[in-house]
Amino acid sequence: GDRAVAAAVDDIDLDQEFEMLDANGDGVLTREEFMMRKSLETYETPASEVMLAKFKTFLIINEEQGPLWYRVADSFLTALGTLCFVTRTVSPDIGLSYNLKELEDFVNVSFFVKFVLLFWINNFNFSWLFTGKGALDLASCLPVLCIPARVVGGPALERTTDLLQIGRFLRLLREALPADTDAGPGGKQRTVPVTQQIIAVLLSLLGTVIVSATVLFSFENPMDQALAAGLGAAGAEAIAERSFEDALIYMVNIFAGRDPPWYPSNWQAKIASVLASCSGIIFIPFLVARSVELFMAPSNGQMNSLRAWEGGVSDLSTWANTMQHTDLLQRAGLLTPEESK
Repeated sequence: GDRAVAAAVDDIDLDQEFEMLDANGDGVLTREEFMMRKSLETYETPASEVMLAKFKTFLIINEEQGPLWYRVADSFLTALGTLCFVTRTVSPDIGLSYNLKELEDFVNVSFFVKFVLLFWINNFNFSWLFTGKGALDLASCLPVLCIPARVVGGPALERTTDLLQIGRFLRLLREALPADTDAGPGGKQRTVPVTQQIIAVLLSLLGTVIVSATVLFSFENPMDQALAAGLGAAGAEAIAERSFEDALIYMVNIFAGRDPPWYPSNWQAKIASVLASCSGIIFIPFLVARSVELFMAPSNGQMNSLRAWEGGVSDLSTWANTMQHTDLLQRAGLLTPEESK
């Protein structure tokens, strides 16, 4: 941790550093010269830069190592934002009573701030956005655009921007990805157990299905269907309302690759169906890879047998060397056949 902070604060060439420390210019670094230079560094380096470097190191270490509290907090905020969105869409009265939209805005802004911080610790390198973690982080924080859409275009534009909610749970797939580097500043690589990776993928899949069904439900109401069919407001009564259960069954069929029981009539709902289908394709390699890794892992009995076999090979090799040495001694006449036995 301290070495990473020092590298972030003082990035000076070693030759220049030695010249600055060697005040007398005699090529010998005394204790007094070293202590004088360190006191000048302490005086010259602003405390804000030191704190900023420590904060950056803290972010890098937690992002690379992924401690349990870090992953649990991320999952909790994701579930909280989803709960607010689903509740205020399915039951608007409850959403207004508990100010769920404002709470959802807070979660969305927090994810956007985290994305900016991750972009910062990667030195604002745009190539990071095309990595697995960068792309998943970007897709999962896009619901924050609902806030400016509400200010600029009102509720209509905000509803259209709800299409971005479908990517909210993609951030959980980051747990099934390896670390960006071989070892982070903390000195060890993130190693999430395979079972936890599978749980993260399944929770992400379940959450994406629920969010997609909620987005579809928000577009498929009688008024929207009537307007889409060109019947006007008077035709709303003649069109059956799509319940949340209908939308959920529709999305389950979409993710399962089966024909849905009905088809949406609103263009926004059709886009939601396409986005949900694309999201379902993303989950396939994660599920297959982690499931194969789980079932192909050797059991404890197999590992013990392997260790015993390796030990036997080692013992056999030692016995063979002993026999070779004994044979050489016997040929040299130093051992009789009886003694070698």
